[in-house]
Amino acid sequence: MATAAVRGQQQPKRSAAQADRSSEPAEQKPEPTDKRPRVESKSQAEADLERLVFGNGDGGIGGYAAGGLDMSDADSGADESSEDGSDQEGEGDAPLFFMDTARDAPAAFVGPSADSAASDGDESGDEGAAGGDAKQAAAWSDDDMQNATVELKAKSRTRKLRVEEEEDQVAGDVYEQRLRQQFAKINPAPKWAAAAAADEAAGKIGHELLSTSASLVARTHSALPATTLNIARVRNANRAAESQAVVQSIQFHPTSAVLLTAGLDKTLRLFEVDGKDNQKIQSIHIKDMPITAAQFVRGGQEVIVSGRRRWYFAVDVERGTVTRVGGIPGLPALKSLEFMRASTAGDRLAFMSNGGQIHLVSARTKQFVHTLPMNGAVRDVAFTADGNYLWSVGLDNEVYQWDLRQNRCLSRWHDPTAFRPTCLGISRDGAYYASGDNAGVVNLYDTRTMRTDGGDSAFYTVRPFKAIDNLTTSILG
Repeated sequence: MATAAVRGQQQPKRSAAQADRSSEPAEQKPEPTDKRPRVESKSQAEADLERLVFGNGDGGIGGYAAGGLDMSDADSGADESSEDGSDQEGEGDAPLFFMDTARDAPAAFVGPSADSAASDGDESGDEGAAGGDAKQAAAWSDDDMQNATVELKAKSRTRKLRVEEEEDQVAGDVYEQRLRQQFAKINPAPKWAAAAAADEAAGKIGHELLSTSASLVARTHSALPATTLNIARVRNANRAAESQAVVQSIQFHPTSAVLLTAGLDKTLRLFEVDGKDNQKIQSIHIKDMPITAAQFVRGGQEVIVSGRRRWYFAVDVERGTVTRVGGIPGLPALKSLEFMRASTAGDRLAFMSNGGQIHLVSARTKQFVHTLPMNGAVRDVAFTADGNYLWSVGLDNEVYQWDLRQNRCLSRWHDPTAFRPTCLGISRDGAYYASGDNAGVVNLYDTRTMRTDGGDSAFYTVRPFKAIDNLTTSILG
């Protein structure tokens, strides 16, 4: 009892207004049968929007329940929300929850609905019909250009844009178009760009590059056909220091990428040939002799330089010294030593005279060795690769083959196809030789097909197997 009294004292006193309201009868509210919130049914616009976004499957949004979402509550809520007489499954709480698992979703929910796809297809079809393969439209256009006016006669560089002589002012967009046409006229598109654009439009470039794993640049190591000359234009070897007169001699070093040039400007130049810069190594100017012949000897350690003088010069490449040699010791003084050839081995020099004589000189000691006589004036000589044989050709179209170990003539033959021969060359294996004449014709011969006339005679009858007659000037060795 005491406890009840204490509890009664602790209760707060109610006011008179509260007491009056408590005496009024309370409103009778219907008790809800389900404590969950009521979801209004969808309107037609909402249903169309749902079909547009999530597809038009039979199961509605509830199809995503197969991906792992428990939709039991949503289904019960949908049943209750159909009190207005509509029987639409999955239109309760289900639209509020879904899983974005397009990989596992049914086909009805992967893409847009059939209606939207059809509408999109119609739009794209219209674009394709209107544009086709035409260029894409500009991202934006400047209205000021259309409203602007450009005077063509005001400046000299805009007068060329006139279509008629009396034309003075044009609109801004017309001015822009004429500028583009003028630029295309001055700078036409190259042929390779036009071909590439055509291939790209046809879809061939990407297909060819991506349909194979082969290298983009094909490389071949096959030999050229026997009847084809492959020529490539590269940078001039003497671009670092060009000659000031006609170049008379040019030769590569036997063991390194060094080139010598010499000419009538009295200067011998050496270049390091790399195909890119071709830097000059050294130049030697000889005051009293225009150079007509220059050759490497002694394995490239020395250069012999001669001209229309009674003497010649020996240039030591390693030391950079120049030595003057006064003619050929042991022989009467010759009027000119301008025609000179050095052996491939670099151990002998051959000086030619108009009297049909070939004077052999040691490249090391500069001493006279032997004289080889011919019937006519000597035009050119060529040493074999081993240096044991010498071939010579004269003005009478006769070719001589000399054995330098015995200093005697092995054979000679007449070439009726040549006209005033000027130079002679032999292959390294001695199987072929070539001769050039004053008319610009180069004849190629096969020494293995030469036949004698019979008996013990060594006089051959030869015919060239190939004649190159593209040149129009005299052939120089």
